[in-house]
This record gives sequence, structure tokens and C-alpha cells, in this order.
Amino acid sequence: MSDDTGSTQYRIAIVTDDAPLAQLVTELLATRMPSATTEIVLLAAAPRSDADALIVDATVRGSTGVTAVQELRAGGYPGSIVMLAAECDAGVDHRLLALAPARCVGRAAMLEGLPAALAELSAQPTLPGELGPLQQELRRTQQAIAMGEATPRIQHALNNPLTALLAEAQLLEMEELAEDHRAAVKRIIDLCRRLVGMVRGLDSGTR
Repeated sequence: MSDDTGSTQYRIAIVTDDAPLAQLVTELLATRMPSATTEIVLLAAAPRSDADALIVDATVRGSTGVTAVQELRAGGYPGSIVMLAAECDAGVDHRLLALAPARCVGRAAMLEGLPAALAELSAQPTLPGELGPLQQELRRTQQAIAMGEATPRIQHALNNPLTALLAEAQLLEMEELAEDHRAAVKRIIDLCRRLVGMVRGLDSGTR
């Protein structure tokens, strides 16, 4: 069967921790896109920046999985992303518009939908010449949007342990301590307060 993209050097990274899904996608691409080369990337690892497209298993990231695409854009990945989700709807598609080129494909429609989405994304031309800076600015804007939407999750993840550590250190400060230990505890408290301030400042930095 002919290659749906018409490309002879098309590199695709499958970002997942689901081995059966990775095998299924690999076999599907080998059949429908024989000229494409694929690699499997664990979700915890960073995908190769030279991959032409990423297929992201979003089902482990929540009900919509847009978070996974946001994190990749925030990390600077500029290429095409196909998000494999339990299901796609208008809300998911709307959120992906700001993170384009990206498409959502439901697992139930993967057989036809995945090659079609990859073909559509690969056919989108790169803006040449004087339009290049505009494309770069778009990429920066997408990255900023993704980082802005990720900020509340980052703040929540950092604030909880920092607040707990600060409370423990303040309780420890009330104990009878040797002078050098008391000084060490005071440094911990000061550092925690500085970090809490920095985390709170993420909002203004993102804006």
C-alpha cells in the first residue's frame, strides 16, 4: 500500500508507556506509512526534537489529554502532534487550535484517523522567506500559551511541599536547639519563603 504522506524520510515518535498500544501503532504505521520510521519514547523522557511528528498517548494524562500537548509545546517542540485520546470532541479540538499543528484522534477511529491526521499535518507547508519570523513568533506564542495553562498545576505541585516544609521548619525553630542548628533552621525558613514567593510570581512571569 502506498505511503499516505508521500514522504520518504518521515520520522515519527510514539510517546507512551503503554507497550501494547505502541506495538499496535507501530504495526499500523508500518502498513499504512511504510516509508516512515518510528521510535517509542517513554512519557517521562523528552522526545527527539528532530522528529517530524509525535503521536502522544493522552489517555494516561486525564480525560482530554490536552495537558500532554501543552507540556510538549511548553518544552519547545515545534512539530506536528497527533493526540490519541479515549475520545475527541469540539472542546478538545478548540483547545488544540492554540497548539497547532495538532490533531486529536480517538482510539476507536485510530485505524483510519491516525494516518489521515499525519498526512494532513505533514502536508501543511512551512512558511518561507519573510513569513519565517511570523511562524517563529507563532511558535513562541503557542509555547507561552502552553506554559500559562500549565502554571496553576506547577504552582499547586510546588506550593504543597514547600508549605509543609516551611511549617515543619517553623515548628523546629520553636525547639531548644544549639546555636548552629538554630541558624541552619532559620536559613531553611528563609529559603522556603523565597521559594514560595517565586512560585507565586509565576503568574506575572507567564503573563
